[in-house]
Amino acid sequence: MIGPERFLSQGEGVRSLLEQIQENRANHAVLISGEAGTGKWTLARGLAAALLCQGEGTKPCGRCKACLQMEELAHPDVITLEKGKHLTRADEGKAKNNITIGDVREMIRQTAQHGMEGSRRVVLVKHAEDMRDDAQNALLKTLEEPPEGTFFFLTARRPETLLPTIISRCRPLRLRPWTETEMEKVLAELGTDAETARKAIRDADGSLGQAIRLAGDEAYWAFREEVMRDWMNCPSRSEILKVSGKWKDRKDEGEAVFALLERIFSRMMRRGLRVSQGEAEDALSEQWRRFAEKATAADYVKVLDRISLARERSLRNVQFQVIVEQLILDLMEAVSI
Repeated sequence: MIGPERFLSQGEGVRSLLEQIQENRANHAVLISGEAGTGKWTLARGLAAALLCQGEGTKPCGRCKACLQMEELAHPDVITLEKGKHLTRADEGKAKNNITIGDVREMIRQTAQHGMEGSRRVVLVKHAEDMRDDAQNALLKTLEEPPEGTFFFLTARRPETLLPTIISRCRPLRLRPWTETEMEKVLAELGTDAETARKAIRDADGSLGQAIRLAGDEAYWAFREEVMRDWMNCPSRSEILKVSGKWKDRKDEGEAVFALLERIFSRMMRRGLRVSQGEAEDALSEQWRRFAEKATAADYVKVLDRISLARERSLRNVQFQVIVEQLILDLMEAVSI
């Protein structure tokens, strides 16, 4: 798990929170917001680890029992509220897209009890906007009068959808998107070599968490290379049937293929409709490099529409081999502009 100290580049807010935890004067409720991939959940868990850490010196130490339990999110004094993972049997199998009032009430019941490992309890709320209105109102009462030694860390992509009274009871902390330089530093500290880090950052589209996952996922890079070779760089029309035959029984990987192709073309389009240094290293064939040099926005939109159509046909249970053949033909047509 990435320690909260790696978030210090995010600004004074993180530094101040860590100092307060070290000095035993932490806020009882913090609302961490930001775009997807900025590390909201990772930071929330790291701050929780700092609060529960049993080690000496800087917290979290990363070595004590509490820190090791937090690595697996298995600390007995941590309660997690997350949609689809209910705390009560009554809600099991129901309300998969919400955090229910039953979950909040069970959390309140548990926080009223003594901690298992110490005098502190932590409540983590993942995507707090997933709480229904009645659940938010139930949580509000606890935030107004929190049990002694109980700390709340809420994360939200859209904090404006929460009750204003909940927002007012929390210390706000907004995370901004990470720069490539900052992500390179984190990946280097995690032991990632520079080339892998560069590729992971490129494919992560600004998400630190995604970059970390991709950097350690050898299967992803093998899959990516295969998709680039078979779908984008099929050498000739005579080879299409061979490629489609190879993929005909891999429909379960179709969404991953479509998502990867969309990211590649979206990134090409965002980079000013031209081939940049990074894009030229993106395993593009000479044909696709020429395409990127002269393609208009309309050309990119046409390609993205074709990928979207392939996805729709897959959802309608069109034979996957037919989808593969048509999309490769579409890409060949596009690259010939």
